[in-house]
Amino acid sequence: MKTTALLVFAVVVLWPATLCSAQRDSAQEELQRAEAAFFRHILDHGFGAGLAAFMADDAMIANSLTLGRDAQLARTKSEAVRSRGNVVRWKPLRAEVAASGDLGYSWGVAESGPAKDGPFKPYGIYVIIWKRQADGQWKFVYDAATILGADAVEKFLREKFPAAATN
Repeated sequence: MKTTALLVFAVVVLWPATLCSAQRDSAQEELQRAEAAFFRHILDHGFGAGLAAFMADDAMIANSLTLGRDAQLARTKSEAVRSRGNVVRWKPLRAEVAASGDLGYSWGVAESGPAKDGPFKPYGIYVIIWKRQADGQWKFVYDAATILGADAVEKFLREKFPAAATN
């Protein structure tokens, strides 16, 4: 009787939690793939094209280039930066998805350099908030970066994420 009660408890209470956890893990993997695709798209087609492809219609950008919802302005300013010869890339250090599976975030280190293959220097920390769209795709609704400089970022990485540090 006790064994049956425990089994019923496990099925009724723990099994849905396991399903939820598995669904969240799957959504988190999808989010990480979306961020990787965003990064590849920017390297292949430019920053403005990456924004166009991965920015939700109601997105907000808060960085040194622009602040607000004007996606066209953000794209234009981003292309101007790219035309000066800088390539931007980033290293995600963490990504999580809400239990609902429709909202998530990623954050990490942003870098820039003269070419796709570097050499790159870290210059800031970024955070992106992602939302699953009606068609199932992940697009970002908020993108922000804090410009710190290479030395400050390297110090942060050495102290908090030694495996990600470049030195």
